[in-house]
Order: sequence, then C-alpha cells, then structure tokens
Amino acid sequence: MDFLSHIPVTNTIDVPRGQLLMHAGCSGPLWRVTHGVFKLVRHGQDGDTLVQLAQTGDLIGVEALCASPYAFTAIALVTAQVQSVGMPNSLDAYETMSVGFVQQQRQTCDMLRLRTGPIAQRLSCLLQILGKQADGRILRVQRKELPTLKEMARVVDASFETVCRELNSLMPEHKRVQKRVTTKWIRPCPFAVSV
Repeated sequence: MDFLSHIPVTNTIDVPRGQLLMHAGCSGPLWRVTHGVFKLVRHGQDGDTLVQLAQTGDLIGVEALCASPYAFTAIALVTAQVQSVGMPNSLDAYETMSVGFVQQQRQTCDMLRLRTGPIAQRLSCLLQILGKQADGRILRVQRKELPTLKEMARVVDASFETVCRELNSLMPEHKRVQKRVTTKWIRPCPFAVSV
C-alpha cells in the first residue's frame, strides 16, 4: 500500500481498493469522499484497529482544519474517489468543523451497528454503507464491488466462514436454471405399412 502524498490539492482522485489515502501523523489536505468507502484505522502495539468508516459525502482529515496532523490512516475499503477541499476561512472552517462533528457522531453509531447484533444485521448495515451514493440513494452492491471476505469479516468482527455463509443468504447468486434437454430418438415405427 502506497501513500498518496504526491496528489496535488483540489483534484479529484480515484483510490483503488486497499490503497492508502493518508497516513496517521502526516499532514495534508482535507478530503471529501465522493464515491466509495474508506476505513479509518489507528495503528497500535497490537496492530491496526478499525475506528470508523468514511462513506460518500463524509470528510476525512478534519484535523487539517486545526493545522494538526492526521489522527487516522485512511485506506480505501472498496474502489473509491475523493476530492480535496480547499482550506476555508475562519468562519467557513467553523461550519466545516461542525459538519465533521455531526459526521463523527453518525460514524460512531454506524460502528456500533457494524459490531453488535446478529451477523446478518451487521452485514446488511455494511451493504447499505457500501451502496450509499452521493445523492443519498442506496443502491444494491454487486458482489464484484465488495471488499474481500477477509476485510468484511474484520469490519463486522466475525469469522471469515460466518461472513461467507451469511453473505450467501443475503446475496444469493442468480443461478441459471438449466433446461433439461431430452433427446428423442427417431426410429421407424415397427408396424408401419409401406405403400
């Protein structure tokens, strides 16, 4: 995973699944997610800990408004797109910070839904987050657009096998029903009378 530090500010960029957008402790611009989902992780002695998911419309790196380094590392959970947000003046910065504060509360509630309750509910919540569009609509996510099963298991705090089983019941593949073709042998009728 490479850090995207060479990206110029004010550009919209595509971030492939598993790619780092920003690294905790580094400084950079404020970002808005325009498509997809990022996982925000904190590095610790026991490895990385998932803290929140940033979805379409969310701000990432609000610490930039306070001239502070990023608190979390942001990694694309699925192929995503972000746009840098120009640094607002002091009055606009206050409004942007309040938007970020409300967003943090929603993300905390999302993580609670992703980590508690039956696995089917957790996965349904994750599928809704992954399907959220910029206009607020929630589209059905195709299997090929999902994170890896291993990554989904980390997000919903379940085993790989459990996620696989529950996902199959939530998203059954459209299996083609094969028509049985019966072969009929055409043979002359034994009692035919030739004329």
